Order: sequence, then C-alpha cells, then structure tokens
Amino acid sequence: MTTLPMFPLEHVLLPGEPLQLNIFEPRYRALVADILAGGRCFGVVLITRGSEVGGDDERSDVGTVAQVLAHRELPDGRFQLACTGSDRFRVTRWLPDDPYPLADVEMWPDGPSGTPEEWDRALVRFAERFEPVEDWFVDAARREGKSHPGHIGPPADAEPSEYTFGKTTALPLPELDRYRILCAPDPIARVDVMLRALDDVEPLLRDVLRPED
Repeated sequence: MTTLPMFPLEHVLLPGEPLQLNIFEPRYRALVADILAGGRCFGVVLITRGSEVGGDDERSDVGTVAQVLAHRELPDGRFQLACTGSDRFRVTRWLPDDPYPLADVEMWPDGPSGTPEEWDRALVRFAERFEPVEDWFVDAARREGKSHPGHIGPPADAEPSEYTFGKTTALPLPELDRYRILCAPDPIARVDVMLRALDDVEPLLRDVLRPED
C-alpha cells in the first residue's frame, strides 16, 4: 500500500503517455513543491463529475502514476511540468484533501497476455480493424503536405501492455473510452475494449478524414 498525492484531471493518463501540466491553483502548487522535494511522483485519476478547479469533484478509483521528468517554476509562482505515465493503480481509500488530494493506492499491474498464440490472434484482430482507419490518417496528412509513417506493426518482441497502451494514445477516443481501456485487466481484454471503442468513433473519423469526393 502506498499513499500518493493525487491530481484529479478531466483527462485519463495512460502508462507511457506524456503529460504537460500548467499548475496555478494554490493547493496544487503545494503538491508540486512537496513532490519535487520527495519522490517526484503523483497519481492522476479521471474526474467523472465536476472540475479540477475548486474541488467538489467526483473521482474515479483507477489511475496512473505520473513521474515528473522536468519542471519550471515561473516568477508568479506557477509551475510547468513535463511528466510521463508509469504504473497503474487502484485507489483503496481517499484521505482528506489537506491541502491537496491524497489517497492510499495499490499498484495494479496487467494480468498475463495469454499464450503467444492467443496474443498473436488478438494482434491480428486489432490490425484488421485499425489499419483501414490508419490509412485515413495517412491520406489526410498527405493532403495537408505532412508526413506520416504509415503502418507500423508491432515489433517481434512487442511487450503487450506497452503496445496496447501505446496504440490507445494514437486513437482520438473520448475520455470514458480511454478509462475503460485503462481498466481492462490484461492486454487481450484491452484489445477487445479498444475494438469496441474504435467501432464507436469510426463513423466520425470517416467523415473527418476521408478524401473529399
């Protein structure tokens, strides 16, 4: 069990994902001062109702540890942080906000990704659905004169957790879909959630990204 300073956001932070923060509210300035003097880590959870400004928010109970990679303190007392997501956790108990949110958490590593054959089948299912959508991104970038790497399949030694979270960051998904993906118990289950989320956003992506007739 670990006690973490907590930063509720209207955004889901995924393991391996970068996070930029501009800290101006006094209680979170205090949080940043404390973590910079200590372990340089804090928890990020999704706000399900309310706002991160002023408190009185409702918070999810699954989140991601954010590690501070770089920071800058501005003359007016604000902080700018460059962070990255690392370990996933479950909140076991919220503590009083004094002066900022705190919670007892337990780390929640991914479950096993099945046999190599099961993982390979999951990758094939995801590629069959994702590659046509990725084609739209490639075409849209080329129409705007931008470069796009095109299809990049998983390397032979792709780590399942890292791969599925990384692919999620490339999809323009609503926060609740991202949260469902974060909560998937293992990489194969995460592929199933990703595919359902992709089904929901595909019509919008088709309208936005497909070439004009």
